Amino acid sequence: MADETAFTGRRVLLDSAAEVGPATVYVDAAGRVARIEREYRPEGAAVDAGDRLLMPGIVDGHVHINQPGRTQWEGVVTASHAAAAGGVTTIIDMPLNCIPSTVTVDA
Repeated sequence: MADETAFTGRRVLLDSAAEVGPATVYVDAAGRVARIEREYRPEGAAVDAGDRLLMPGIVDGHVHINQPGRTQWEGVVTASHAAAAGGVTTIIDMPLNCIPSTVTVDA
């Protein structure tokens, strides 16, 4: 479709986490997967992953960012960079180690 962006590769994580194979993933303008064709189609694709693994982003729901306070351990910048390098697209902070601790609405 005209308003879809294609991502393709020879190693795409498919319906089952145990299934990897050639495919082209089409994403609509809202960022949702519109359809998946089980064929490697590099022509016209916005991203051609080739032999690299193409998979959805990972959500990490338990990250201690330690900011404010202990950014020498890990702050927003280092946590975000590390997550992105590992394929994590969303991190949810567990703010127990911050100084001050940010576990209440007022804090």
